[in-house]
Amino acid sequence: MKQPFLVICSCLLLTTMALGQNKKSISDKDLITICKTWGLLKYYEPVLSSGKIDADSLLVKALDQKLPAEKTITEWIDFLKTKTVIKKAEAVICKDQDNRNLSTAWIQKDKNLNAAQKKYLSGLVSSNQIPGGYYCQKPNFIRYSGGNEKTYTEKALQENYRILNLFRAWNVIEYFYPYKYGISKKWDNVLAEFIPLVKNATDALSYKKTMMLFSGSIEDTHSRIEPVNYKEIFGNYGAPFTYQIAENKIVVTKPVDVEICKAIGIEYGDVIETVNGESIDRIIQRNSKYISASNTSVKIRDSYNYMFYGEKGSFTIKGYDKNKKPFQKKIDRIDRTGGLWFENGIPDNSLVRYDETAKKVIYSAINKDNIGYIDFSFFETSEVDSIMKAMKNTKGIVFDLRGYSTNGGVVKTFNYLFPEPKWFGILTKPDFSKPGRFCWQDYIITEDYKYIGKENPDYYKGHVVILINENTQSLFEMWSMIFKTAPHITVIGSQTAGADGNETTIPLVNGEKMIFSGVGIFYPDRKETQRIGIVPDIKVKPNISDLQNKRDPLIEKGFEVILKK
Repeated sequence: MKQPFLVICSCLLLTTMALGQNKKSISDKDLITICKTWGLLKYYEPVLSSGKIDADSLLVKALDQKLPAEKTITEWIDFLKTKTVIKKAEAVICKDQDNRNLSTAWIQKDKNLNAAQKKYLSGLVSSNQIPGGYYCQKPNFIRYSGGNEKTYTEKALQENYRILNLFRAWNVIEYFYPYKYGISKKWDNVLAEFIPLVKNATDALSYKKTMMLFSGSIEDTHSRIEPVNYKEIFGNYGAPFTYQIAENKIVVTKPVDVEICKAIGIEYGDVIETVNGESIDRIIQRNSKYISASNTSVKIRDSYNYMFYGEKGSFTIKGYDKNKKPFQKKIDRIDRTGGLWFENGIPDNSLVRYDETAKKVIYSAINKDNIGYIDFSFFETSEVDSIMKAMKNTKGIVFDLRGYSTNGGVVKTFNYLFPEPKWFGILTKPDFSKPGRFCWQDYIITEDYKYIGKENPDYYKGHVVILINENTQSLFEMWSMIFKTAPHITVIGSQTAGADGNETTIPLVNGEKMIFSGVGIFYPDRKETQRIGIVPDIKVKPNISDLQNKRDPLIEKGFEVILKK
C-alpha cells in the first residue's frame, strides 16, 4: 500500500508545483494593463518622461517579478512618488486640437486597476504640467522621435525583451500615430491579439514574422520593419519572369531569364489564373498581412514580394496565352536574391527613353497633336524653367505621377500653372504637451510654402492632366494635391497608395526599426487622404488586353481628354 500512496503524493506534489508555476506567469489581461499603464507613465509621468528613470528597466524588472498588474502598478507609483523633477509650466502649444486619437477611458474601465491607481493615472493626463519629452521628442521636430530608446541585440529574443519590444511599438502608435483613429481594428484589440503571438515567437524567424504582422496591423503603406527582407520569410527563389495584375489575373510582362522562359514556353502577355491551384486573390489574401498597406490597391501592388516565391523547387501555373489557348506548366524557381519584380515588372513607357548620346533620360515630349508629356519622377529642378517655357503654347500637358523621387525643387513647376498662390493642404502634428492629442497646422511644407505658386497673369492656359495609380505615394500624393488646385485640371487613373506624411522611425530592441507615417496630411477642408489616397476624376486601370498589347490606357486617356477640350 506504501507504493500507491507515494505515487499519489508525487502526483499531488507535481500538480501543486505546476499550479504554482502557472500562478508565477503574468496573465495576458494583466499584461494589457501593464502595457497601457507603462506607456502612459512613460509619456506623462514627470520623472519617467524626463528620462530620469529608465523606462525599459522599470518594465523588464516587473516582467521578471511576474506580479499581477495591480501590484506591479502600485510598486511603480510608490517608487515614482519618491522622485522629484523640476516642473515645467503649461504652455499654449495647441490652439486647434484634434482629439480623435486621445482616449483615456480605459483607465476607469480597467478592472485590474484599483481606485487610487485610476485617480493617479487620470490626474497625470489632466494635469497642467508639461511632461518631459525624453522618449518621444526632439527639439524643433514636429514628429515623434525615439532617439533615446535603447537596443538590446543580445537579449532581443528573450521573452521579456520581446514583450518590451511590442509594448514600446504599441505605445508609440497609441500616442503618436496621427491616423490611429482610422485603423479598422480597435487598437486595444491589436494589443490583446499580439501579446500571445509575441510570447510564442521564440525563434528569430517567427519573431520577425510576428513583428511584420504587427507593422501591417496599422494599415499604413509607409509602415514596415527595416531592414526589409521579405525573402527571409517568403523564400529566395522566384519565377523567371515579371508580371502585372489585371482583372484578378497575372499577366507576364517580361522574361527575366529569357532562355528558361523560351524553354518552358512562357511569353509576354501570357495570363496566369492559378498558382499551385490557388487563385491570385487567395494568394494575396494569405500573404498580404505581412506587408502593411493602406488599401487594396497597394496589397495587389506589393504582391511582387511573395508571388511565386519559395524555396528552391517548382510551382505549377494554369492559364492561357495571347491566343486564348489554355496551358498548365510546371516551372522551376530561379534565384531572385538580387531582383525586385516591382522595379522591372512595370511595362515600359514608350514616352520615356534613355539618350545614349546625351547620357541621360529623356522624360518630356510634345507629340504631333501639340500635347506635352512630362514624367514627374524624372523632372529635374534645373530643367523646370526650360521645359515649361517650351510647353507654354501646347494644347495641354500630361504630368505622369506614377513614379517617385524626393526632388522637392520641382515645386517651381506650379509657378507656371497657377494664376495666383494656392493653399493646398494642412496637417496634424503630435502635441507633446498632451501625448495622444494632435494639433492642426494650416500648412504642410513650411509656413513660407503655405501657398504654392505666384501671381502670374501669364500662367499656362492649356488643359492639365495628371496620371495617378497605386504607385503614386507619399510626396507624390502631396504633389497630386497641389496639382488638383490648378485651373483646367483632370485627374486620371486609379486609387493612390494612401500614405502621406513623413516616414517616422520606432527603434526596436533588436536594432531593427519600424516605420510609420508621423504626421497627418489633409486637404484644407480637412478631407482625408490617408488610406483613401487621391481620388481620380476619371477612373482608368489597365486591363489584360492593354498589358498584352503594351498599351498605356492612362496616357491614351490623358491625350484624349486634352484633344476634346
